[in-house]
Amino acid sequence: MSLPSSASPSYQPTEKPETNIFTIMLLLSFVALVTGCVLMHLELQRFGPEYPFWKTPPVPQVVR
Repeated sequence: MSLPSSASPSYQPTEKPETNIFTIMLLLSFVALVTGCVLMHLELQRFGPEYPFWKTPPVPQVVR
């Protein structure tokens, strides 16, 4: 069986489905993730521009 083509007389175009609550929740979660990533980047930039942020200088040894 072949798919109906748009040139076929029996082809009826359908309307675009309405936006439902799940689409809104998907968009809202995407915006929240992007906002969180941007805020995390800004927070990490406050502590220094170097890239690996987790490498800290060694603690000096106490001589007794």
